[in-house]
Amino acid sequence: MSNIKDLEDRCSDILGPEAVLSDEPSRQFYGRDWIKDFKPNASFVVLPSTTEQVQQVVRLCNERMVPLVPSGGRTGLSGGATATNGEVVLSLERMRKILEVNQIDRTLRCEAGVVLERIQLEASSRGLYFPVDFSTRGSSQIGGNLATNAGGIRVIRYGNIRDWVVGLRAVTGAGELVELNGSLFKNNTGYDLRHLMVGSEGTLGVITEATLRLTTPPKDVSRVLCGLSSNDEVLPLLAFCRDNLRDLSAFEFMERRALQEVIHHRSLRDPLSQAYPSYVLVEVELNWPGASEQLENTFGEAYEKGLITDVVVSESVAQAQELMNLRDLIGETLSSHYTLHKNDISVPVPSIPAFLHELHAAINEKYAALRAVVFGHVGDGNLHVNILKTSGISDTDFWKACHEADHTVFSLVQRYGGSVSAEHGVGLLKRDFLGYSRPQYQIDLMRNIKRAFDPLGILNPGKIFAAC
Repeated sequence: MSNIKDLEDRCSDILGPEAVLSDEPSRQFYGRDWIKDFKPNASFVVLPSTTEQVQQVVRLCNERMVPLVPSGGRTGLSGGATATNGEVVLSLERMRKILEVNQIDRTLRCEAGVVLERIQLEASSRGLYFPVDFSTRGSSQIGGNLATNAGGIRVIRYGNIRDWVVGLRAVTGAGELVELNGSLFKNNTGYDLRHLMVGSEGTLGVITEATLRLTTPPKDVSRVLCGLSSNDEVLPLLAFCRDNLRDLSAFEFMERRALQEVIHHRSLRDPLSQAYPSYVLVEVELNWPGASEQLENTFGEAYEKGLITDVVVSESVAQAQELMNLRDLIGETLSSHYTLHKNDISVPVPSIPAFLHELHAAINEKYAALRAVVFGHVGDGNLHVNILKTSGISDTDFWKACHEADHTVFSLVQRYGGSVSAEHGVGLLKRDFLGYSRPQYQIDLMRNIKRAFDPLGILNPGKIFAAC
């Protein structure tokens, strides 16, 4: 305890007393991400304002062998930003400067605490576009987005955030400041440490700055909500859209139960005349003359071919946003109204209907008291499996059943050649299930990489795999 108190005092000397928080509400607030499976237990919180201050804090923690948990907007769902064992939480929220927008090479350089939405707006104000997007855009920070290689709704067209990173600055677990790639677009001088840092969940280093690629914004966007008679119709529709729509930017899947929860709890209007077992929300960029007419003709043909049972095409910006809200608000709505166990998995796209059939059959057979709600990004195989607590089960029995069901779900994922974590990372939630997706020799390789960046194991210990 004296070691922790001494460290707190030294951090206060370096950062200023206002940037060191040890009260219980602050430790609770900064000590966890969105997932409720793990109880926060941070010693105190530091809020540095510069990369140099981050480096000083990391070095102090190394000297005293005190573990450190990097913290961004804490919108993750794997416990990756949760301090459960007396760690110091290092929040990047005061590092929120946009440092440069370069119109010539179309890049934006910013500090790690800048929220995604601000980057999008800054790019837009310069006539440019940052296409990575998801529902937590207003609170998730770019450092955390990079640390988990965030994807979102437009991966089908633009890829994950990894594809938009030019360079990084980071402080390794050993306290070394590393400049990774700068502003170079081509650099083949050995291992690409920049992309090793992306997706490392704060276990190798603390990202403090990022240089991001920007692109040309779409001229206009239209969204289409399709009602389907079963999950089996999703893939034929995806193939048809890819063949007939030039700039398909999102293809989002929702089971009826997911849409129903949003409509009920948000008092939203159901755009379709009746309920359907499955829905797909399609987003298309209208970048060429006659694109709107082609879009309507394409979905008219899809209806005639029996690929869809019902359809509504947005006719205004407001209606396009109304349709997106039906998808965007699912996660937040479920979290706000239910005790919830989330799993974010991926399987090969062609396997999605068969996987969903087996998933629901297994849960209904083995865990009748649980209710599964599934939605996700069909275009990249990413499904969000949400287990809702019903009134007929206690909290204790619910969490026990959920963790037992995890083995059932991940065994199925493994059989389909999928991943136990498509977004949000491994963190604490998926750590003990990593073997379902990674053979032991790969886990050993990752441990060795961890030791190279963080020899004393002080940085986000216990995340991804047990502490080294």
